[in-house]
Amino acid sequence: MRRSASYQGLKRYRLTTRSLRLSAIAIVLLVALSLRSDVPWSPSAAAAPVPECYHSQLEVAVAWGLPPATGTNGIPFLIANTGKSACRIEGYPHLTFVNGTYKKRAVKVINGGGGLFATVKPRVVVIEPGGTASFGLGFGDAANQQDPDGAACTTQNIYVTLPVRVSQFPQNYETTVDVNFCFSNFEFSVTPIEAGPLPKQR
Repeated sequence: MRRSASYQGLKRYRLTTRSLRLSAIAIVLLVALSLRSDVPWSPSAAAAPVPECYHSQLEVAVAWGLPPATGTNGIPFLIANTGKSACRIEGYPHLTFVNGTYKKRAVKVINGGGGLFATVKPRVVVIEPGGTASFGLGFGDAANQQDPDGAACTTQNIYVTLPVRVSQFPQNYETTVDVNFCFSNFEFSVTPIEAGPLPKQR
C-alpha cells in the first residue's frame, strides 16, 4: 500500500523534531560538564561569607559575678555586636592586668579552660547585630592566704584585646574587674570566644 505524500512529510517532521530535541539535550549536557567544578555546590558555599569583626562594632564588659565553687572561681565577659551587620570572630582574647604584680611576681594568663569554665576548642562564632558572644576567666582563690586582700594584690581593670581585624589604632577594651590575683596564685585561664552570653561551665 502506497503512503500518501502528507504522511511521508509528517514522518520526516517528527524525525527532524526528535533530532533537534536530542541535539538540544546533548548541548545542555556538554555545557554542564564543561562548567562542572571539583568542589560540590552547597547553599553555604554560594552565600557570601560573613566578614571578620571590626573593633569598632564590638563592646566588651564583665557580664556578672558567678558564685564561687570550693577553691575555684570565674568571671564571664560579654561581647556585644553594636554594629548594623553580622560579623565573625574566632580564637582567644588577650588579657592584660593593670597593676598585676606583687613582690616581683606578675600575673600569667594561659589559654584553655579552668576555674568554673569548661575547656572548649576555638571555633568561628558569628555575632548578629544586637547579638552576643562571651569568654570566661577562670582561676583558683585559695592560694597565698598570707598575702593581703587589698589594693596590693587586687586589680581594678583588665584590658581586653580581641582577635578582630587589625587596625592602626589601639584595639583594647577596658573592663572593670575586682579580683585578688595573689589568692589565684598569679595564674588565670581564659577560654576561647564562645557563642551566647555565657561561656560553658563545668
